[in-house]
Amino acid sequence: MADVLSQEEIDALLNALSKGELSVEEIKEREEKEKIKVYDFRRPSKFSKEQIRTFDMVHENFGRALSTYLSGRLRTFVNVSIASIDQITYGEFLRSIPSPTFIVVFSAPEFTGNTILEINPEIIYTIVDRLLGGPGIPGNINRAPTEIEMNVMRREVQVILNLLSNAWENIIKFTPAVESIETNSQFVQVAPQSEMSLLVTMLVSIGQIEAFLNICWLSSTLEPFSERLSTQTWFVSKKTGRSEDTRRLLEESIKAVKVEVAAELGRSQITLREFLTLDVGDIIRLNSRVGDDALIRVQGKPRFYGKPGKYRGKKAIRITGVIAPETVEEEGLYE
Repeated sequence: MADVLSQEEIDALLNALSKGELSVEEIKEREEKEKIKVYDFRRPSKFSKEQIRTFDMVHENFGRALSTYLSGRLRTFVNVSIASIDQITYGEFLRSIPSPTFIVVFSAPEFTGNTILEINPEIIYTIVDRLLGGPGIPGNINRAPTEIEMNVMRREVQVILNLLSNAWENIIKFTPAVESIETNSQFVQVAPQSEMSLLVTMLVSIGQIEAFLNICWLSSTLEPFSERLSTQTWFVSKKTGRSEDTRRLLEESIKAVKVEVAAELGRSQITLREFLTLDVGDIIRLNSRVGDDALIRVQGKPRFYGKPGKYRGKKAIRITGVIAPETVEEEGLYE
């Protein structure tokens, strides 16, 4: 944003223009010089500001979901928020992370390459300590995780990746799979050092502990669906996704509703006197024949025709026809 001039500065500029000390041409030349931006061809900008805004929204959702999960899992307050989103080379990312650390290389069938999830050891040891019944004090973090700690974290890492996948579903749906887990960045050579990447740094607060979690998205991984990384696509997909989720939820709820199904073999009309004198062994003549289909009612509404019988020793009826709504009135199939 341009600097806002005070009233004294405005008056000084006007006086300089009126006295000829400053010309309009000089102002234009200065503006043209300010428009020039330095461009480093060794570090080209692969992502636009709009794409970065989309990344911000996606990972903001991921941070909220991860906060909720870890708070319940560790039984303590956990907050995950975005610290920064930067465009750097893959080599710069590798040089910026400590050693030892906790590095997860994951991929997906929908991606053309790998993505890096780096979690600070302080977060790892705090999570492990809480899960194993401790107070959540990491202790010595300048060491590689043990086999037990690695096995404990494998399950947590898969859940974290699933939460990340859910945050991306409005743009692209992918199924993450862990390729490898390393503690030294020298063993994570999944792309050229000069390849540009988008580094999302998230601040994780667990009680009094604060450390960073990094997600390094390589440009080669994001390139196939880079056109979807726009705020317009995000909001349209999000609205459509909500509608589909609502429809799916309604369908599942309706499918679980129990309905009453009754087979009507036939009907008959008798007088009240005949009804009162009915006794065991009396026969009531129905308006249907032995070989006729029975009328099947669902919640009292005629819906099907069927043949009564037995199936595995129980009374059953086989549907032989579907009743169209327009034929209900024509055939007099009322309740």
